[in-house]
Amino acid sequence: MAATLLQGDKLASQIKDALRKDIEDLKAKGVRPHLVAVQVGENAASRVYIRQQQKACEEIGIAYELKELPDSTTQDEVLSFIEQLNQDQAVTGIILMMPLPKDLDAREVQMKISPDKDVEGMHPANMGRLIYGEMGLAPCTAHAAVELLKSTGVELKGKEVVVVGHSEIVGKPLALMLLSSQMDSPTPTVCHIATRDLTSHTKRADIVFVAVGKPGLIKADMVKDGVVVIDIGINRVPVTDASGNPVLNEKGKPKKKTVGDVDFETVKEKASVITPVPGGVGPMTTTMLLYNTVESAKRIAARK
Repeated sequence: MAATLLQGDKLASQIKDALRKDIEDLKAKGVRPHLVAVQVGENAASRVYIRQQQKACEEIGIAYELKELPDSTTQDEVLSFIEQLNQDQAVTGIILMMPLPKDLDAREVQMKISPDKDVEGMHPANMGRLIYGEMGLAPCTAHAAVELLKSTGVELKGKEVVVVGHSEIVGKPLALMLLSSQMDSPTPTVCHIATRDLTSHTKRADIVFVAVGKPGLIKADMVKDGVVVIDIGINRVPVTDASGNPVLNEKGKPKKKTVGDVDFETVKEKASVITPVPGGVGPMTTTMLLYNTVESAKRIAARK
């Protein structure tokens, strides 16, 4: 029997409805969530994300503003600009658009953002809170994946969970989130590029998260029957015909499609639940950015 598809749209819609109510409550207290995106230099890829952010914010009543700095902006100038936003009481959330120009230190700039306005959950203070089981402002993609898993109703206590990928924005915080309960946590194993026998780990897992950016990495023979699979990977690959030849678009260039890190067509025949790509974790990631923006506004309102 094929797996149940775990779509992100339904849960995202439910969370947005709750956020709309929170925003109205905040406005009654004189606080309107206001997210500022900081773009240094020109980057076509980030433009797409910016439009998505703006649309999502406007949909639920969050003020959205894009601040553009020239490519020639120095490290000190960027840090100074971030500090101005930190001090601006009308700004409740800050997001730094990546990538930054090569001569800028992105980590230092990210750390300059006030932890209370860090809607990406990447500041060391917010990462550190995860160790204490606090989910206030957590990295959006990792948080999205956890919330999707919880929405299935699958009991996590004592389950074997394998996280494939140990990045700072997904794998590491995801493992910490899974350990947030002292009594009801699963047992997570984190695998990565240096893991010697990946299959030996994924084969015993009740739940598999994968986020490495390698299409088709997890195949059917690497998982057991009934596994829950949360595919966080996003990859663009060529579309091919039945003979394996690339399909061209109207401009004569190879068509591409979006796929995850899981060999979806084969794994779905063994899994009990699986997220599609696109349509699974993706819609939830943007929603968790909205969630963090509202949470940051709540922190500011609490100090008024």
